[in-house]
Amino acid sequence: MNCSIALQILPLTHPNRIVVIDDVIAFLQSQENVRVQVTPFETVLEGDFDTLMTMLKDAISLAGKECDNIFANVKINYGNILSIDEKLEKFSE
Repeated sequence: MNCSIALQILPLTHPNRIVVIDDVIAFLQSQENVRVQVTPFETVLEGDFDTLMTMLKDAISLAGKECDNIFANVKINYGNILSIDEKLEKFSE
């Protein structure tokens, strides 16, 4: 693991944006060798950089097939990163 991504997909023109968001989350959760943590505002992915970049592209493309105008907020942490568990452990005690 050398990468984490925080992804927020915002369908701008779909009448039921939750459907698009749910489809993207289901796609992300179906991927192997990647940790996926769904939060109220974004989904966090953790894994290999190349794998996550492909997933990011595919997730945005999937949303684009369902909605003709989407906005994607993406944060990428690459390199010697802290895991999701390491970032949250001090808050779970």
